[in-house]
Parts: sequence; C-alpha cells; structure tokens
Amino acid sequence: MYLRKQKKQQYNLQLDTKQQGFVLVLVLVLLAVLTLVGVSSMNSSNMELKATANAKQHQIAFHVVQSVLEYAISTDGAADIDYQINDPDVTQTIDSSNFTVTGGSNFSAQAVFSGCGVGIGSSLEEGKGFSFNFFDVTGTGSNTAGTATSVQTQGIRFPAASC
Repeated sequence: MYLRKQKKQQYNLQLDTKQQGFVLVLVLVLLAVLTLVGVSSMNSSNMELKATANAKQHQIAFHVVQSVLEYAISTDGAADIDYQINDPDVTQTIDSSNFTVTGGSNFSAQAVFSGCGVGIGSSLEEGKGFSFNFFDVTGTGSNTAGTATSVQTQGIRFPAASC
C-alpha cells in the first residue's frame, strides 16, 4: 500500500511540473492582448481629441464670418454699400477695419449686386410697388492661427429708386 501511495504522489508531482509552463505562457499571451487593447484605446482617444480640436477651430472660423456678415448688413456696415448701384460687375468692399472679432483674423466682406425687383404695390395702383435692389454679401475669415477658414454668403435687399 505504501508503494502505491508513493507512485501516486510521484504521478501528482509530474502533472504539476508539466502545468507550470503552460500557465506562464497563458499569462504572457493574456498580458500581450491586454497591452494591445490599452495601446489601441490610447490611439483612439488621441484621434478623437484631435478631431474635437479641429472641429472647435472650424466653429471659431464659422462664427468669425457670421460676425463679419452681421456687421456688413448692420447700419454701420451697410453705410459702405451704395445700394443704388445696379451693376453686377461692381464689387463693393465693406470696411471692417473698425471692429475686431475675438479669435479671428483675415476677415472681410464684399457686396455684389444680384438683381432688382418690384413689389406688388397697393390694390389701387397696380404695378406701382416699391423697388428693391438685391445684393449678395460674401464674408471670409479664419481663426487666429489661420488653420481653419470659412466663406459664407448672405442675401440682403435695399429699397431702390427704381429698377
């Protein structure tokens, strides 16, 4: 009986020695997989961070040009437009040097005549409505670093003497 017990213990020792190498290989493979997952997550978050920063710069450029357009169609900017001109070959530049936009640079606005229209008029005098000149106001601008630019166009109409 003692001999059988001794062989059984010897057999258990042999199994244990064979299993120790497999556990080491398994742990190394799992560690390599977890490292790859971690590195992939870091790369993904880095790309998302760059995309967010890029979108922010484009939003800044967009809002710079929106400010320029709002100025161009306001009373101060519209004073630079001769709204009686009806020549589409004449480009009028709106002077935007007397205002600043935080975070923006290289901004400008131009107005170009795009057409004329006559209003409907009153029911008593058909065809005697107001005349309007239509202009396309195009604004351009960029963020301070110049890495993102925006170009936008907005239509505006002014009362005119005639078409």
